[in-house]
Amino acid sequence: MMNWRRSLACALPGALIAAAVCLCLLAPVSAVFLEVKEKGSIASFDTENGTMTLAPDGVYECRYENGTRLCGWSPVSGRLVTGAVPDARVFSAFHVGDAVAATAVNAEGGPWIAVGRTVESADVPYATMIVGDPAKLPVSLAGDYALRYDTRPDCANCTGSVCPATVANVTITSEGRTVLQQTLAPGETAFFNGRNDNSSISVTFLGGQASAYDCSGGQIIPPGPQPVSSFVVVVNPPIGFPEPSTQPVTTAPTKLALPALLPLVAVGLVGILSRRRQG
Repeated sequence: MMNWRRSLACALPGALIAAAVCLCLLAPVSAVFLEVKEKGSIASFDTENGTMTLAPDGVYECRYENGTRLCGWSPVSGRLVTGAVPDARVFSAFHVGDAVAATAVNAEGGPWIAVGRTVESADVPYATMIVGDPAKLPVSLAGDYALRYDTRPDCANCTGSVCPATVANVTITSEGRTVLQQTLAPGETAFFNGRNDNSSISVTFLGGQASAYDCSGGQIIPPGPQPVSSFVVVVNPPIGFPEPSTQPVTTAPTKLALPALLPLVAVGLVGILSRRRQG
């Protein structure tokens, strides 16, 4: 999109160039931390250093084909990835060998910003439990549940591009219908079990961030990381839904930490880096 804007600006007369530049500057600042989304099995925990090591078997990638954005899992193998956990609850809620999907900011040593226990149905992974930011995981919740949220910023305490979140406005849908809307302060929980199939979902807001753009009145804000929040989401799937399984861990001879941070302005390099990480 930025390349398109630049090409358009070059073709415009001088007066319109200035207008185009102003419009670009007034737009919300893009996130600058690359997110890496992987799935596999938990290889180990290091509670002393607060880290989790994943043995990935797939990486989530997107590409454009004939103007259409196509996303899916590509197989990977032969390596381990270590990062800091989003919350210490990971150590009690998950176990070595659990099948999980996990998302990390592309930083040396992590951190993971979301970890979700998964179960596959018709070769599609679904999450039955998430610790971290559910919006960052490329998997749906089990049992035809879905979760949306937005956070409200504490505008008096912003730092760069993010502010502390005062509350999270949570919307839970079941089988495509909105069944619960609730505003959660940190530590509060929303719960729904209104179906007749023994299923339920609970969502606890641990805390997090909101975008400083919501406090700026449309003004320019410093570039910086995207806001990240932390929840505990637990889905009790309906009767008959596949149960989560513990997978054998296949380890690699060496442990690799996550690569260094890359700004999203280097979008053209992301696809190349992703393919290299598969090798």
